[in-house]
Amino acid sequence: MMVAIADIHENGNMRRVQPTAEVTAALEGSIRALGVLQPVVVRPDPEGGYILIAGYRRLNAARSVGLTEIPAVTHLLSEVEAEAAQAAENIQRVPVDPVDQWRHIERMVADGYTVRKAGLALGMTDRQIGQICKLGGLAPEVLDALTGRELPSWRILGEISQAAHEVQAAALKRHLYHGDAVQWNSVAGECITRRIPRERALFDVEASGIVFDEDLFAEPGSPEQFTTTDTAGFMAAQRGAVEDLIQTGDEPALLVDYNATTLLPQVPAGWMFADSSGGADKTLTRRSRHKRAYAIVPLNHYHDACSVVSVIIKPVKATAAVVADDQADDVVEEPDSDPGAIEVVETDDTPAEEPQITKAGQDYLAEIRTNALRSALRNPLRMTPEDAFHALLIAYVAGNSQMRDILAALVSPAGDLPELEFTRMAELAGEALARTLTVVAPHRQTSTWKPPEEYARPEYIGALINADAQMPELDTAEMLAHVSGSTLKAIAKDYAPRGEKAPAKVTDLRQWLVGRAPDWCPVHFGVPGPRCEPWVRNADRKGEAA
Repeated sequence: MMVAIADIHENGNMRRVQPTAEVTAALEGSIRALGVLQPVVVRPDPEGGYILIAGYRRLNAARSVGLTEIPAVTHLLSEVEAEAAQAAENIQRVPVDPVDQWRHIERMVADGYTVRKAGLALGMTDRQIGQICKLGGLAPEVLDALTGRELPSWRILGEISQAAHEVQAAALKRHLYHGDAVQWNSVAGECITRRIPRERALFDVEASGIVFDEDLFAEPGSPEQFTTTDTAGFMAAQRGAVEDLIQTGDEPALLVDYNATTLLPQVPAGWMFADSSGGADKTLTRRSRHKRAYAIVPLNHYHDACSVVSVIIKPVKATAAVVADDQADDVVEEPDSDPGAIEVVETDDTPAEEPQITKAGQDYLAEIRTNALRSALRNPLRMTPEDAFHALLIAYVAGNSQMRDILAALVSPAGDLPELEFTRMAELAGEALARTLTVVAPHRQTSTWKPPEEYARPEYIGALINADAQMPELDTAEMLAHVSGSTLKAIAKDYAPRGEKAPAKVTDLRQWLVGRAPDWCPVHFGVPGPRCEPWVRNADRKGEAA
């Protein structure tokens, strides 16, 4: 029945979590499009009108969009029963599977709705509609694997949806384990497309003609919100912008190569760093002996590709009068020198017995670089799954002279880190582990200087990759020769055909079992894990202490 909204009184006994403005707007949009589809639940008020039991948000949204009546179901309940019903309605509400939401939208679009109107009718916000539409880019096999299950993060789904359907299907097939378990991170790793954030551009993005896509899974205002896959075009435009900056700028500057080892511009011969931090707070003039060196990070660096980095450099050995204070912003140039020329002094002029940094300075520098390395490793913005895997693999093989060929595939002779496909890194990791992992029999695990986890390492990894599936059949004469009599009898009990009696004598039983127990395996990969406190970030520890 229809009930006048003005006749419904709210029950103030039930505490509610206030919905966000976005959620409220979505519900109002649904009611405008389709009306109130689910009646509210009320009970008669002895003083006149009705008391609301369930449907607080629907009632308020209907009132906000200007409705005067709302469909309602009346129940004759006591006050206690009404409160119990109200609690049950709020607690037992189950969210709709996002895959089912998308399929509802598809059916509504087929019936003539626009995607936006269909989403609003389902109570979704514009942003949620944009996100759910990404599911339309998923291959049918991927959608089937997601249906009715806990979904991976929206970020992962977004990365998968960017790939062609055949790429998605192939990745899903490779990372589908035990029939239904899927390693979605690995699937996304094979589907991800390199994208360059718009915020790295020094050039005019509007005039460049480069298309930037909006990622509706990214946080508004974040670097990932607007990106492009036109990496070659971005790099060319970025190089042109830097060259224009050098030609038209007021500072003496040059464009050099990027050093992948130091993550800084490559200092040309005869020059050295004056300020490797970039010197953004320093202003150089055309009469300065210092110069600003720019470099563009190449495309094979995943995080900072196409970024522009700069340092301030100075000649290794000054040939004329210079300011005595090495920290001065400018160095006075000789009157007859050409302000636009770069004077290069060969490094051979520097005495070999006078090192740039003392041994004590090298120790101090090593400590600083160690701290910087650890900070970068703990930064989730720098350690993507691919880079983390690459780094772990380098750490594992670098100390083993027998795996120099694998290290050479991970690090070029020049020290650069080539960009490798995730599947290629997995192949190298598998080869490195295969060369070094050995299962040690329990009675030989007697070393006092090795922790238990040292022996458990192949067990953990074997369980991870289901190495049991590679085990051969063990019901052979060679293996059964080492099995005790009581175990042989237990095997025979499990595998003896119905009506057939196994030999009672152990020698005969051992021979009788050959070829009769193909599934028998006395042990499986996997052992109890280490006993220790769970790992948490330092920041989390400080927060708990506070």
